[in-house]
Amino acid sequence: MRIADKTELLVAWPLGLELSWHNGVLLGSRVRHARGLVPTGLTAAGRSLLAALERYVEGEAVRWPRVPMDMHGLPDFTRQVLLALRDQVPHGATTTYGELAALAGSPGAARAVGQIMARNPWPLLVPCHRVLGVGGALTGFSAEGGLDLKRLLLEIEGAALSVTNRD
Repeated sequence: MRIADKTELLVAWPLGLELSWHNGVLLGSRVRHARGLVPTGLTAAGRSLLAALERYVEGEAVRWPRVPMDMHGLPDFTRQVLLALRDQVPHGATTTYGELAALAGSPGAARAVGQIMARNPWPLLVPCHRVLGVGGALTGFSAEGGLDLKRLLLEIEGAALSVTNRD
């Protein structure tokens, strides 16, 4: 496991995005409510991500800047799921765990996809908030703020939500 040598905190109301870097490679991110957060000085990549975050909270369908992500050591299936989600489930759309499993080439692996989403190192940039349970149920979200934050992200994106919560 690599240790971050740089941490940045981006703030664009109502969201904060914490980025952990090692030698210019993104180890992970944390998304949360911006209340009480103080932004830090930013690298060039951080400035680019902040500009995208500012457009995102305004409801614009942004394509997040491609920054190097540390996928070293991730199993192939995990990589396939994360990349399928990032590249094939657009802003404002949702998918289910089962549909994402199929997109990643493993229909029937919904439970495994759920575990991968729970451990997603890059929430928001790899938009695990867009993954819903069977029938569109708003299911668990491991980021600080839980389902309330997941709902907020989907509302910012204009995703249709007519579901009940299932923790």
